[in-house]
Amino acid sequence: MMKGIVSLLIWAWLMASSFVVSGNMEAFASPIATSVFRFVLALVLIFCLLLVNWQWAGINQAQALSDLFASKVLCLQYVVISGALVGFFIGLFVALKYTTPLKTSVLYTLVPLIGVCIARVWLSERLNGSKLLGFIVGSIAACLLLFNSQNGITTNKAELGLLSWNRGDLIFLAACVLLAIHVVSVQKWGRKLAPLSGAFMIMLFGTLWLIPIALIWGELDKVYWLAKGFWLNGLYLTVFATLFTFILQQRLVASVGANRLLAFSYSIPLWVAIYTAYESKTFDSLLNLGFMLGLGLLWLAFVLIEVKPSQVSLNKEDMNKQTMEKA
Repeated sequence: MMKGIVSLLIWAWLMASSFVVSGNMEAFASPIATSVFRFVLALVLIFCLLLVNWQWAGINQAQALSDLFASKVLCLQYVVISGALVGFFIGLFVALKYTTPLKTSVLYTLVPLIGVCIARVWLSERLNGSKLLGFIVGSIAACLLLFNSQNGITTNKAELGLLSWNRGDLIFLAACVLLAIHVVSVQKWGRKLAPLSGAFMIMLFGTLWLIPIALIWGELDKVYWLAKGFWLNGLYLTVFATLFTFILQQRLVASVGANRLLAFSYSIPLWVAIYTAYESKTFDSLLNLGFMLGLGLLWLAFVLIEVKPSQVSLNKEDMNKQTMEKA
């Protein structure tokens, strides 16, 4: 149990760092160029890891590689899994041309709630009232953490543009749906392969999705290939925020389920806020009532989401027994 929670926290921290470091990459390459770079390099690295893993296990490498593509259905499933992920990235990049990063961050808090709704319809997962309330509370908590960690930002909603709605917001909302589909589809189909093999398939088909997009819209001729910052940030994104994160995500979805993974994504604004405060040496900006309330609601959301149906029914049975004994 504790091991799973620690792994989930590490996953959330790595996801949060991906947002921060991706922002650093804007000075060296376009978002699409950055995405294709991290996918291609991660694909090469994970392929090497896969070959070494098969060699250590005494497995014929050529046969094992052939077996990964033996099922057309499985390949098609991973085309959908990776396509949904790439669709989210592209949707984010397009949306930011018409809307603000703050508004996309607010909309991003809806991803877990969208995910559990998709899982309910697609996977027929039972979602009791406490879990649903937990995801709603989690979205509120994430928004509170997000707004109250903005050092010096105006609180006027009209100035922030939160009361308006444009096509960028609609595009990113569709992108959030794609991201939720990606996580749920990994739970639906990703259990068929080992985490390393599954991550390789996502990287492979994700790269195939991204290459033609990058060649047309990636502005590859404007990439600062020789800049030290490009390689430092790019290597971190590739090794930690892509390769390690994807392998960990494959393992977590199989072991703890998509709902719990989605729930821990509510902590991403917290990690981003802490990192930003550390970098700017403004930890005092987090010491406000709104941020503390967000932390409390985040903890409450985790508690509600962790409640199992069996625990709820057991508590009801105990209450009924106590009532009968008193009678």
